Amino acid sequence: MGIEIAALASFFGLTGAFALVGTVLAAWMAWRIVEKAGLPGWTGLGAILLTLTGVGTIVPLILLWIFAFMRWPRDEAAPAGSFGYTAPRGGAPTTGPVALSGPPMALPDARGWRLAGTLGNGGTVSLSVAGTSGTYALTGAQGGAPADLSVPDPSVGRPHARLMLSGQRLGLEDLGSPGGTFIDGARLLPEHGPRDISAVRSIRLGSVELTLSRA
Repeated sequence: MGIEIAALASFFGLTGAFALVGTVLAAWMAWRIVEKAGLPGWTGLGAILLTLTGVGTIVPLILLWIFAFMRWPRDEAAPAGSFGYTAPRGGAPTTGPVALSGPPMALPDARGWRLAGTLGNGGTVSLSVAGTSGTYALTGAQGGAPADLSVPDPSVGRPHARLMLSGQRLGLEDLGSPGGTFIDGARLLPEHGPRDISAVRSIRLGSVELTLSRA
């Protein structure tokens, strides 16, 4: 390799020192090509250098210079947080990255609440609590006020407990019925006051187990 480059340098009237500099420069430019093209390290560099010495002309040096400093597709990195696509404007697609916009504001949960369970006589009960505010009485009596939620079972008091709806939260207060009120198995007493049951799975009025879910 050194002999061929020296002969090429002497052909153009160059000194030995300049030929050495040219060799180092050629190796450096070849390494840039290997790095940009993703060739397998020293294997790719050796292949380029062997091609250069085999041709034995000034053309490979010029090509090395061009390819070493040209812009490669992998040099164009997309900005962080983009998907490399711009949304069409006016019906015509455009090029270039576009940043992802933030998520839309979450809509309020407009669902109501539902209490469902099985009575002691084998019957079933299903109660719906809708709206965003209000107070409802859980009672064993039937045909009461519009705000009464009837659970017709002998173990349920008249009234037994009070439901309070405020926004997306549901509260429960025991009214001192002998059958007792339980939240996920824990006893709720009148002195505890209203308790938030929005995340509760079930409540028990006397012997009636009611499953709580969103309607």
